[in-house]
Amino acid sequence: MKIWYVLKWAYQALLAELHKLYDMILTGTFYLVAEAERLWIGVNPETVSLDANNVQAAPLQVRFWAGEGSKKVAMSAYLTFRVESVVGSSVTKLFEDKPVAKVSSYDYTIPSDQYATANRISIYAYEDAARTKEIDSKQVNIVAANPTPFPRPEPWSADLVYMNGEYLMHDDQEGEDEDVLYMWTSRVSGNTTTDPKTWIQNNPNSGLWTPYPYSTLLAGRIILGKFGMIDSAVFQNGYMISQQGTDASGNITYDYRKFGTEEFTPNLMLDFKRGDCDLVGSIKRGMVIYDSETTPIFSITPKSNIYVVNNAKAQNYIVLSFSPGLRSYGLEFTIINGGSGECIISYITGSLFLFKGKSYGVIKLSKPGDIVDLVFSPVLHGLLPDASVAFIIRNKSDFKASSDGITLESI
Repeated sequence: MKIWYVLKWAYQALLAELHKLYDMILTGTFYLVAEAERLWIGVNPETVSLDANNVQAAPLQVRFWAGEGSKKVAMSAYLTFRVESVVGSSVTKLFEDKPVAKVSSYDYTIPSDQYATANRISIYAYEDAARTKEIDSKQVNIVAANPTPFPRPEPWSADLVYMNGEYLMHDDQEGEDEDVLYMWTSRVSGNTTTDPKTWIQNNPNSGLWTPYPYSTLLAGRIILGKFGMIDSAVFQNGYMISQQGTDASGNITYDYRKFGTEEFTPNLMLDFKRGDCDLVGSIKRGMVIYDSETTPIFSITPKSNIYVVNNAKAQNYIVLSFSPGLRSYGLEFTIINGGSGECIISYITGSLFLFKGKSYGVIKLSKPGDIVDLVFSPVLHGLLPDASVAFIIRNKSDFKASSDGITLESI
């Protein structure tokens, strides 16, 4: 019996299609079924970005569209807009807006002093004011930057305002078990009516203060981290900077959180990625002193140091010996005749000293106090007979060529 009903249904469906085809042939009428035009919500940007202090990078722009690609046209709809805090399956509505009339666009910026826990925006478009016929919906994630930890030197007070990442060091008192660091961990600046310890005891889930126990000694084999502070040094985003610096007006400031802007120039900056270094102070170069009265020849493998020959011999010989590879390019060093005689300087082989476009095999520091500053550098083939590298002499006016043609003599 079931087979009979199935066959009967199939026969009737086929007969209906044949009737339709017959009508099309006799009357020239064709039946077209159009795909419904898609109505949708567009947002820009796709993700809302906040800094650590709840400041939104750009307004969220909401638009309503019909159609696709170059054929899309703006449309209006009844809007429901919500800012939410989502934890697991729990959703807390922090803000909601339902404009009375239809809108074709809607821009929104999260107030920097509200909704510290917001992490999602939900958008709904409806055909009717009663919001019963939904056209489309869209959810936009909110992503906030992590704060930069920053110490507050003064004791806690109810009159103070704390920013995200600022912390207090609380040393243990008599009868307490441990030392604790209390950090303000709300994107919205503020304070509590009681001290951090008391507040956490009475409001354990507020999220305003977060305790971090700390120890007097930390030891381990490996430490992996994105941020670090060691004494006055701050490690962050591939840089090591000093906590101390100057602002745009040249005033002393300790707010290293503004590094990367003109409001904080650190006294010392090391860029580990590019190998750059900026510092306000000076670099003290190492000094190596050769004072032997019996050694006839001093062999030096130079680094960025100052080398001083300090003895009473009539003549001292210095032989430079090191690899002329790429790792040596840019090496700067100084040799000083600190004795009472002459210093004769040479390389282990060849004429690698370059002075005013001419190459020399020997440098002679003729008098006590004479100095030669050298930089190891690549040079064009042809400047030197048998090499493409040279020791460039930086103090250009203190030397002359000797009569032998291979010695450069200080004057």
